[in-house]
Amino acid sequence: MRKKGLVERVCTYNKAISEPQRMKMIKIIGSKPKHTMTVSDIAAILGISQPAATNHLKILHAADLVERTRIGTSVFYSLNNDAVADYKQLMEHAFIKAYTPCPNNFQCNECEYAETCY
Repeated sequence: MRKKGLVERVCTYNKAISEPQRMKMIKIIGSKPKHTMTVSDIAAILGISQPAATNHLKILHAADLVERTRIGTSVFYSLNNDAVADYKQLMEHAFIKAYTPCPNNFQCNECEYAETCY
């Protein structure tokens, strides 16, 4: 399987946080100690249903932005600090590369530099 390149990775993260409730969840989860936020806690803070919160958290988890840890019968959510750092670095890199001519005429699927977008 081909590893996702810079553009695909940025888009995956952007899509995951493009909904305001999910962006709020990032802030809520990030502001609490690890192993302290359950879906019920997050839903209560946002004033949304537990199923809605669960669906949003599934999207954030699929993008690797949040981690789930089961302790007993409870599932706790925390930020995946490595993914958050990766996203920040990718965004910075993407904007730097926005001012660099593409050596492969934007044919990303054929480009040997797709992962880093040089």
